[in-house]
Amino acid sequence: MSHSLIVLPRAVLHRFAVASLMSLVLVGGLTACAGQPGADLPPYGDTVRHMIETQTYHPGDPVSPTSGRKVAGALEGYRQPAAAYPPSSMSLP
Repeated sequence: MSHSLIVLPRAVLHRFAVASLMSLVLVGGLTACAGQPGADLPPYGDTVRHMIETQTYHPGDPVSPTSGRKVAGALEGYRQPAAAYPPSSMSLP
């Protein structure tokens, strides 16, 4: 009976040691990746910055005239319920 008490803690200690070692290897492996991930990639977000810049009004920019009919038609279109999606021609197995 005393033998089983000695074996159980060793087995538990062994499992804990293996789990700890595996987690250290995983953390070490992940931190050993690129120091600056994406440094070799082209800059992204330029299109978003460009669209924000073109849609932002700055004082002194020319303002294009808009007719009242166009604005009223746009508002009426937004107030209508969304159109239903057309039926799909795909069939799933």
